[in-house]
Amino acid sequence: MSFLCSCMSQKRRSIKFLKSVALLAVGCFLLFATSCSVSKSAAGKNVSFLYEGKMPVLHLETKVLNFEDRSTIYLKFKSEDLERSEYEDGSLRVNYSIRYRLYTTYSSPTALDSANLVRKDVLPAPGNMIDTFSIRGLENRGYLVECTIRDLNTPQSNTVFIPISRSDQLNEQKLILNSSSKGLLYNPFVEQVDSIRVSSLGAMPTMARYYNRTFPVSLPPFSSTRPKPFDFTPDSIIALEPWKEGVSTFTIIRKGFYHLVEDSASRSGATLYYYGPHFPEAKTVMDLALPLRYVTTNEEYSALFEGDNIKPNVDEYWLKVGGSPNRARELIQAYYGRVQYANVYFSSYLEGWKSDRGMCYVVYGPPDAIYRKSGTETWVYGEEGRYNALTLTFTKVTNPFTDNDYRLNRMASLKTSWYRAVELWRQGRVLKYE
Repeated sequence: MSFLCSCMSQKRRSIKFLKSVALLAVGCFLLFATSCSVSKSAAGKNVSFLYEGKMPVLHLETKVLNFEDRSTIYLKFKSEDLERSEYEDGSLRVNYSIRYRLYTTYSSPTALDSANLVRKDVLPAPGNMIDTFSIRGLENRGYLVECTIRDLNTPQSNTVFIPISRSDQLNEQKLILNSSSKGLLYNPFVEQVDSIRVSSLGAMPTMARYYNRTFPVSLPPFSSTRPKPFDFTPDSIIALEPWKEGVSTFTIIRKGFYHLVEDSASRSGATLYYYGPHFPEAKTVMDLALPLRYVTTNEEYSALFEGDNIKPNVDEYWLKVGGSPNRARELIQAYYGRVQYANVYFSSYLEGWKSDRGMCYVVYGPPDAIYRKSGTETWVYGEEGRYNALTLTFTKVTNPFTDNDYRLNRMASLKTSWYRAVELWRQGRVLKYE
């Protein structure tokens, strides 16, 4: 992050002032010009940038709260991610814009609404900055918001897709969840043992169903074996304790997930997940050993867990694959980097690396193209239309715990590409599917 020198000449300050005026003029024009514009369907856009193997410079966390007359989108981002401008009074300020487009679904041919909101001369708060915008006149149904934040002082921007679920049933967009350590929770993953305060914009949950399940890793893309049905019987029930009027509390102590519901007969609700203090990073011995299931034989995988100390077995495996310590370190960094990003992108009731999308992401790498529709997500590796391009299709699964559950459409024809990718990993040569 670069800062303008405090001893900038008067001439440069004048130029900066003129640029600021120009940005303001352009921003005002965009605010009015785009608020009534239409745009093409989101389904035809390549959104592979969503799953890149790195965090965007302008990282966004989002939270939707559905009030009776509006849906309000909260955006949280780090002030240090924005370039500062120095002004006549010596202060350092940021300039950014928030553009949104509202669709009914990914496949909607045009946007229902759009706007470009320009934030000028904002004094940056230390740490995180919070911004909001509201959309009114929405019916009780689902919507999709394409939201882009842009630094007006640099070319940096970030686009995210935010689902709005204006259901009459209890869901996470009607609950305000605050942790004692982090305040308002923008995502459903907690990082430590914590006390959670719960308030609602609708019906109030009275209990949390606790599940402590160990899920197996995903089966290979060509497997025809059906997964076992989920047992919805919770491991325990946690009653929410009144804290003050309209606010209840409960404490997350054990790893697993907690489904907040109105009563024992309810299936809909909101879910919080706790996978340990290091999640989504792979830091523990088991974090390192378990994901190797995708690239090891049955015998090799079993050998990892022999003896009292698993870590030397994991190191030995990578040294054998890499052939040298330097190459082994490169492979470790690449493989577990993908595990971490799979946890960031695809986690829900199970860790992201165990999911179908996580499995493909770890072994094949980030796709070259991603196309979303209302119920599917299609990944393309290689040049589209070429005979050797690999296409994977994931179908969204209705799941009471999460909106992020997709299953791979498995096919026998995927066996060749899978074994080729795994074998290249085992030869210490694969970093990206080709």
